[in-house]
Amino acid sequence: MVKGLIGRKLGMTRIFDKEGYNIPVTLLEVGPCTVVQIKSGDGGDGYNSVQLGFQPVKADKLNKPMKGHFRKACKDGGFKVLREFLMDGTPDLEVGTEITAEDVFKESALVKVTGTSSGKGFAGAMKRHGFHGGPASHGAKRVHRRPMSAGATDAARIFKGKKSPGHMGNVQVTQKSCRIVRIKALDAPKPVEIPEKAAEGEQVEKKEKSREKGGATKFVIALRGSIPGKPNSLVILENM
Repeated sequence: MVKGLIGRKLGMTRIFDKEGYNIPVTLLEVGPCTVVQIKSGDGGDGYNSVQLGFQPVKADKLNKPMKGHFRKACKDGGFKVLREFLMDGTPDLEVGTEITAEDVFKESALVKVTGTSSGKGFAGAMKRHGFHGGPASHGAKRVHRRPMSAGATDAARIFKGKKSPGHMGNVQVTQKSCRIVRIKALDAPKPVEIPEKAAEGEQVEKKEKSREKGGATKFVIALRGSIPGKPNSLVILENM
């Protein structure tokens, strides 16, 4: 089975446990994801991985190359988001298989979340890099928040990686050791009522039909604490 799935951040809220403690959590809508492509180390790819698709789109939103890429996995369209997950061995999945959060994650497990941090625009060196600033007295004039020296003068250039003012945020961030507090289904099917007077064979048949109908596909995962990104931003959730 794959180690992770694609989802989106919904926002933050709070959950009270059985003892009444307040737990701040971030809600993520994870999956369902569909297997679009399988790569194996035995073939010409050279490594084992599974490509998953998230957020279905209609066929008229795709160009011809993408329609051909999605033909095996989805007949009536494709997916807005594609991500590849490495596998330890040869994948035992088939193209078109739908994977839900219930199949991959469990409550109280530790996961890592990859997302795009919130963009904060242009920022100075104190806010961007945590500089403490210059002295506020003894003749200092309009230099309290400046980064001061830009580097060596004999090099006649600024070295790569110099901490200077610039664009802050809007970068990929991976946050590890996030604990799953709760997993809840959004579209759980209603239980099928079976009459008591029905025959035994009829009861078994109705139960089999209700099982074939399938369980929930959309799940919300509550992670303890905050994660990078704005609401509705894309996130990648992986088991550690």
